[in-house]
Amino acid sequence: MASAVVTGAAGAIGAAVAARLLSDGFDVVGTDVSGDVDVRCDLRDEQQVAALRDAAADRRGPPRVLVNVAGVFFEHDVPETTVEQYQSIMDTNVLGTFLTCRAFLPAMIDAGQGCIVNIASVAGLRAGHRRAVYNASKAAVVLFTRCLALDHGPQGVRVNCICPGLIDTPMADWITSRPQALHDWEQSIPARRIGTPADIAAAVSWLASDDAGYLHGSVLTVDGGDAA
Repeated sequence: MASAVVTGAAGAIGAAVAARLLSDGFDVVGTDVSGDVDVRCDLRDEQQVAALRDAAADRRGPPRVLVNVAGVFFEHDVPETTVEQYQSIMDTNVLGTFLTCRAFLPAMIDAGQGCIVNIASVAGLRAGHRRAVYNASKAAVVLFTRCLALDHGPQGVRVNCICPGLIDTPMADWITSRPQALHDWEQSIPARRIGTPADIAAAVSWLASDDAGYLHGSVLTVDGGDAA
């Protein structure tokens, strides 16, 4: 049985991804800073990430799949944003993704096979109001993914990313807490509904499967047509 590591597994999307990969037959190691997970890990700390890698390998050998879901978001205006707030976003969304990829890539390269799926955001593909640092962090994840694909695809490791649109999670409370605003937005997109964690989990499932074997450095937008 192949194994997979899912970061941010205590969150709505991470939990859905972990459950879907488990149903696909993977032995899943879920990690987060808190919650009901297999391994507690602060992805901003390289020693903790190394311990996560070792714990996952001890369970069933080096994982074949790594899914980076962990991320943070809050609305902000740059003139009022502190360095600490900037670092909070960048360290989780960018540094955390870098550290996990750096930790798990060597074993995948040695095995000549592996799959990394980074969860970015449509925010990393376009501008947005009151989220400049967040958008910049997700844009970094998109290009980091593409660069890893160029570097390690020839070594048998597929690296792709998913850019979710608006998904019904606590991070979307800025609009889900306003029923009329949510309704108006839903009526403006082709899907006519907000996305669900299961929508993202299904995309991860496909990217982790052999059916997606020709995808390297792809940016899969899962947004109900919002960016169309």
